[in-house]
Amino acid sequence: MNPESRMWFYGLKQPMSLAQKSELSAIMDEFVSSWKAHGSQLAAAFRIVFDQFLIIAVDESQQQATGCSIDKSVHLLQAFGKKHGVDFFNRMLIFVQSHEGFVSFSPSELKVEIANNNLDGSSIVLNTQASTLGSSGDGTMKLKDSWAGKYL
Repeated sequence: MNPESRMWFYGLKQPMSLAQKSELSAIMDEFVSSWKAHGSQLAAAFRIVFDQFLIIAVDESQQQATGCSIDKSVHLLQAFGKKHGVDFFNRMLIFVQSHEGFVSFSPSELKVEIANNNLDGSSIVLNTQASTLGSSGDGTMKLKDSWAGKYL
């Protein structure tokens, strides 16, 4: 997709089960293939990463996503979350890279990890604030450069 494509990042506290990932993938396949704004098809794609993260992107150089079209994606994820007891909308989670993938921390948990010298400014976290595919880089950044760097 175009590096300037608008993107939305959704992270879960824990990875999904294989059944949940399969169901979400099927739902998202259907959704992005029929996602429209003002009657025009959106050039959209999604990716599920590490069974824990969903990235949705729209190439707005072809057709802009509208508030109503974005709301449809939000309602879809809310319904999936309600059915499976998962929350795609906890924006306070910080995802720190580990040997097994990524570990999620609330701000209070992150502060404890920092105080115990388990994490520092050079710890690698997911870049959850990028608004375009191109601005997300490789998807990671140092903790000190993230919004959660204020806890250092």
